[in-house]
Parts: sequence; C-alpha cells; structure tokens
Amino acid sequence: MVKIKPFDQQNVALHYKWNNDEEVNYYSSEDSPQVESFNAFLRRVKTVLDERNEKADLFEIHLSENDKLIGIVDIHDIDLHNRRCHVKCTIGDRKYAGQNYETAALRKILAYCFKELGMHKVTTAAYDFDTTWIKEVQKLGFKKEGLLRDHAVKGETYCDKLIFGLLSEEYKQSQKSSELRVAN
Repeated sequence: MVKIKPFDQQNVALHYKWNNDEEVNYYSSEDSPQVESFNAFLRRVKTVLDERNEKADLFEIHLSENDKLIGIVDIHDIDLHNRRCHVKCTIGDRKYAGQNYETAALRKILAYCFKELGMHKVTTAAYDFDTTWIKEVQKLGFKKEGLLRDHAVKGETYCDKLIFGLLSEEYKQSQKSSELRVAN
C-alpha cells in the first residue's frame, strides 16, 4: 500500500505546498492559517534533517505501486534517555486522504520506532472532531492518555486535542494478535 522513505529535499517544493494548505493544516496543525515563507520552511526542514539533530526526523509516504509521494511522517520529541517519541502522519495529497494510507504509514513508522529506534513508548494526537483517525489509532492499540481542553481554534470554535500512547509491550502484543489472525 505505502512505502516510507527518508525525506528527499528535492521534494521540498511539494512539502512546502502541503505545509501551507489550509485543508491539510486543519487536521494537523495548531498554528493559525498563515503562509510560511519558502525560505523559513526550508530552514526549518534543514534543521530537522541535520544529522546532529537527535530530537526529530522526517520521512515521506509514497504509494507502493507507483512511488508517488502522497504525504509525510514527522517523528519529533525523540527522547533517547526515556525512549519515547511522538509521531504524526499526514496525507498531503488530498486525493489520497481517507483511504487508510495514513494508517498504513503509521503501522510502518511504529515498526521503525519500536524495532529500529528502540522506543519504549510512541505517542500521537488527534483533534476531537477527527473521529476516523481516533478510531484508527485505537485499533492499532493506542490508549487515550490525555485531553488538552479547548486547545486549538478551528474556524471559530475551540476544539480539544487528545493524546494517545502505545507502549512497546502493547505494540508487541498487537503484532502477535495480527500474526494469529493472518495464520487462521
């Protein structure tokens, strides 16, 4: 369904377009809908991608069948001491939104976080109105850990932000359950 690839700076113009897309940001950003300059965006991306940065990483979501770039995965707040991080998957190309590509990307990035990075805990978040994403992360085993009340303004309404966490043991259990379902 999808492949996760390292962020390719040759695609930065497309990522910049998504970064400033009002519909994309409605679901993924707390910031007010202002256009960030290309140079500011490029500086921010280069800071994340700097090999000395151990706190964040960016990946791209590509379709498996034709390698088309459709989104981004942001891993941030990487804490190597406590072995935890926060992930956000965003489908930037809205033609592919709502087709489970985000969930497929999250599955792959969870494997990376737990198996490659050795994380003990991975968190993610959702606004209270994004019920589809909330159901998807819960299906993957995430547990609701917190609620930030009236956390962001969307349109003219405040909305809550929900925080979800998945521990490495819970991840391993969900993988075993998936294997058993496939075997039967």
